[in-house]
Amino acid sequence: MFRRVERVLIRIKDFFHKPSAAELKRRKAVEDYDYLRRHGVETELGYVSLIGKPHIGRINGARIIIGKGVVIVSDTQTNSAGINHPTFISAEAPGAVIKIEDGVGISGASIVTCSSITIGEQTMLGANVNIYGTDFHCLKAEDRLHQTNGTASAPTAPITIGKRCWLASNVTVLKGVTIGDEAVVGAMSLVNKNIPDKTVAAGVPAKVIREIG
Repeated sequence: MFRRVERVLIRIKDFFHKPSAAELKRRKAVEDYDYLRRHGVETELGYVSLIGKPHIGRINGARIIIGKGVVIVSDTQTNSAGINHPTFISAEAPGAVIKIEDGVGISGASIVTCSSITIGEQTMLGANVNIYGTDFHCLKAEDRLHQTNGTASAPTAPITIGKRCWLASNVTVLKGVTIGDEAVVGAMSLVNKNIPDKTVAAGVPAKVIREIG
C-alpha cells in the first residue's frame, strides 16, 4: 500500500519537475528489487538489473539467490541475437536451490531445477540458453501418465557451471552436468556430459574440440 502511494506522489511530482538521470536510475533499481523480492528471490537492492520482467517460479522451501552485478534480459526487442521469450527461473521442489553468482549475464534463458543449479561469477548465457536440472517427466509411461506432483516426480540432479564461461545461443544443459571455469560451449549444443576448464565444446551431444590456451 505504501509503495502504491509513493508511486502516485512521484507521478504528481514529475508533472512539475523532471527527475534527474540519477533519480531515474535509483527508481529503476528499487522497482527491480521490489519485483524480485515479491517473487521470493534473495538479493540486495541494486544488485540486479532487469531488462523486461523475468518469470520467477519458487516452491515453498526452495531458494533463488542472485548476486551483485547480474543482468537479466527478458525484453525480446532488446537483444539483437533474437531472444524468443522472457527469462524463466524456476526452483520447483522443496530444497531446490538456484544460485546465480556476481556479474552473470542472462538473455531469454530457461533455468529450471528440482535439485540445484549454480552459475559461476561473470558467466554469460547467450540468447535462449536452457539449463534443465530435471527431466520434467518420468521415463516410464505408466509413471509419467500418473505423475501427480509435477516436475518434482521426474529424475533430477545438480548442475554446476563455472566462472567466466560463455554458453552461446540456444545451448541446452541437462541434469547432472558440470561445466568447468572459462569453458565455451558452441551455439545449438546439447551438453549431457561434463566439460573441463578452459575448453571449447560443441555439437549434439557436445564434445570437447580444443583447449583454450
